[in-house]
Amino acid sequence: MNSTIRTSAPGSIMVTGEHAVVYGHRAVVSAIEQRISITLTPRSDRLVRITSEIAAPLELSLEALPEGGDYRFVLAAIARYLADLPSGFTLEIRSEIDPTLGLGSSAAVTVACLGALSRFAGTGQQGLHADALAIVRKLQGRGSGADLAASFHGGLVAYRAPQALGNGVIQALPLPPAAVSLKYCGYKTPTSEVLRMIAEKMAGDEARFNTLYDRMGAESAQTIAAAECGNWDGFYEGLNRYQALMEDLGVCDETLGEIITSARSESSTLAAKISGSGLGDCVLALGTPPTGFVPVTLAKKGLTIDA
Repeated sequence: MNSTIRTSAPGSIMVTGEHAVVYGHRAVVSAIEQRISITLTPRSDRLVRITSEIAAPLELSLEALPEGGDYRFVLAAIARYLADLPSGFTLEIRSEIDPTLGLGSSAAVTVACLGALSRFAGTGQQGLHADALAIVRKLQGRGSGADLAASFHGGLVAYRAPQALGNGVIQALPLPPAAVSLKYCGYKTPTSEVLRMIAEKMAGDEARFNTLYDRMGAESAQTIAAAECGNWDGFYEGLNRYQALMEDLGVCDETLGEIITSARSESSTLAAKISGSGLGDCVLALGTPPTGFVPVTLAKKGLTIDA
């Protein structure tokens, strides 16, 4: 293949089901119109040159593929297709996602790279979600794959993680009619660190935490059911109730709590909750954006591939 391949994948936000999704329950995640775009141009040799706006260029040989570093997700994607790549290539990465906010940037770049490389290798797209999940779990130690599902499929999706590596169960949901907005609290705690902290608290108190996760899973399921039948008032109420469960879990600190309380004090706010694992990062609001919140557009399209 000699033609240039262009792919893009959207970022994502967690809507509900955080933490419970790690324990086999369903979550709701949405793609957003902040995308990562990849341009792959074949070369006539076995060299690869990777460029982006957030890290220095990297040149390497396919005969000595490194690991880790700023391009670790890209390098892991290349390793997945190494045996099938016909030649080297240049890979240009462009991002509309602010990496300090998370917003599924690692998932989006992994999905966009796998899409480009699968087309270049001629292997097809079957199993891409499973491949992406394997990469994320290898590099981060843990992950449900919910953000990957949103980047692949776009829109609002209900997602259940696979018990082992696989594609998970993905169900498309209608988009809510209310505006969606986010407010960054000014800092973030890596998801892996939050999960580690919760696991430490859980040790010796498994029954209480398992009961809480079951309540979270049931609440998420009710919210999904509300979306399926267009009961949007029920959907927004479910998000607010899930926030109370996040507080019970211990991942809503004082700063996040103040942002949520302030947002809910505005009469046009329909729902406000943590988006993600908590102990920092973003608060999600539905309704007219509360003071200090930034509107986001939900993306209908997931991974796109043009060649």
